[in-house]
Amino acid sequence: MDEEIFNEEVILTPSKTYKVTNGRIIGFIDNLGAMSQFVDKTLSTPRFTHLIYTDSYGTELEDLIGENMDLAKAELERIITEALIIDERVSSINNFEIVEVNRSSLLVKFVVTTVFGNVPVEKEVTI
Repeated sequence: MDEEIFNEEVILTPSKTYKVTNGRIIGFIDNLGAMSQFVDKTLSTPRFTHLIYTDSYGTELEDLIGENMDLAKAELERIITEALIIDERVSSINNFEIVEVNRSSLLVKFVVTTVFGNVPVEKEVTI
């Protein structure tokens, strides 16, 4: 009896996109540069707010505003991971460090591992 072997080919979303600097399009970027911009844009976009984006795009970081610091620290890693892992070019999000800057903000550092390489991230989040 012959068995058919199926080879699945993984097709990645193209990474070439417009390079946006200071709110202006100034050319194109690809690969790791595009992934860095994806991370920044995703973390800066509130989820469920803009009709142009699907419900899976963006974060719910604004939900942490007004919460106590311990809850915010506990939820921050989950919220960021859920926002970024939806992209098939992202392999993992690791090495989270969360530091209290003052009574109303946290500094979060982590590394996004992508098919193009690592994207180190440092972002201040208002609580």
